[in-house]
Amino acid sequence: MRWDAPSTFWDQFTWDSPDEPLPPVRKRKKINRRTMASNPTPDNPDVLRALCVRMAAGCGMHEAPLGIKQNTQAVMLAANAALSAAETAVGLRKQELAAATAALEAAHTAGFNMLTDCKLRLAKLYGQRWNANWEPTGFPNQSTAIPDDKPTRLTLLDALKNFFTAIPSAESADMGATAALCLAQWNAINAAQADVDQADSVQTAAFNTRADAVDALRKRVRGLIDELTILLPADDPRWEDFGLNIPANPTAPEPVPAVTASALGNGRIEVQYEYATRATRYRVEAFITGVDTEWQTKATPRDLEVILKNFTAGQVVKIRVISFNDGGDAQPSPEVTVTVT
Repeated sequence: MRWDAPSTFWDQFTWDSPDEPLPPVRKRKKINRRTMASNPTPDNPDVLRALCVRMAAGCGMHEAPLGIKQNTQAVMLAANAALSAAETAVGLRKQELAAATAALEAAHTAGFNMLTDCKLRLAKLYGQRWNANWEPTGFPNQSTAIPDDKPTRLTLLDALKNFFTAIPSAESADMGATAALCLAQWNAINAAQADVDQADSVQTAAFNTRADAVDALRKRVRGLIDELTILLPADDPRWEDFGLNIPANPTAPEPVPAVTASALGNGRIEVQYEYATRATRYRVEAFITGVDTEWQTKATPRDLEVILKNFTAGQVVKIRVISFNDGGDAQPSPEVTVTVT
C-alpha cells in the first residue's frame, strides 16, 4: 500500500491522542554467572568430606525455610559417614595385606633356610658338586645351588619331600632335612600365599566400596549445590553458610589454618595442610633462606597435600599455603620451616 493513498484504515486512528502507558521495564541486576566455576565439586575425598560437613551445617540452619528436600542434613551426614567408614575399612585391609605379605616373606625365608639344611645334608652324602646322585633330589639345572626365585624354591621343597620319602636313609632330623619338615614348610608357604591372595581380594573389594562411597558423596554434594541454585538467588549471602561461594559475588576463602612440612630426602619436601572453606585451589609457596628474596610459587594443587622437588640438601626452606578461588586470595597460612635432606 502507498503511504499517500487514501484509505479508511488510517482514518480510524487519532495520531495526536496520548499513548497508552507502557508497562514498567524491570531492570535485572547483573549477575556473574559462574556458579559451576565458583562451586566446583571436589575430586579429592578429603576435600569432599570437609566440604560435606560444612554443607550439612548449612542444611541444619536453612533446609526447613528453604525447602531442601533431596539433600538434607541427615542425608549428607549419612553419605559422609559411609565414606568415612569405607576409608577406615581400606586402611584396615591395607594393614591386613601388609601383615599377610610379611608372613609370606617369613615363610619363604624359612623355606630358604630349610633348603640350605637339606643341601648341607645331601652334600655330606653325595659331595658338594653336582653328580648323578643329586639327580633325584630335584635340584634344578644340574646345579647344587639353591634357586633364586621363590616359585622354583617351592617346587624344590616338594621334590625333596618326595626324595626323602623314597630314600628315608638320606634323612637327618638333626640336620633339619626330612620329608616331614619339607612338607610342613611347603604347606606353610602355600597357606601364607593363600592368605595374601585372600587379603588382596578383600582389599580390592574395600577399594571398590570406597570408590562407590566417594561417587555417592560427590553426587550428594553436587545435588545440594544444584538444589541451592534453584532455591537461593545467586547473590544470596546464605551460600556461605553452606561453605560455598556466592555465585554472583564470590569472596576469598578462609585461610589455611595449619601446615606441616617434612623432608623426604633427595631434595623433596612433603607439604600437607588443612582444608580452607570456599577454597577451590591452593598456592604452595616456598622461601629458601639465604637464597630467595621473595616467596616462590611451587605448586597450585586442589588436594590437601603435595610433594615439592628439586631442592638442595641442607637448604632451610620456609613453606606457606594460600587458598584462593574466583573471589581472590585468602591470607597466607602460618609458616613452617623444614631443612632439606
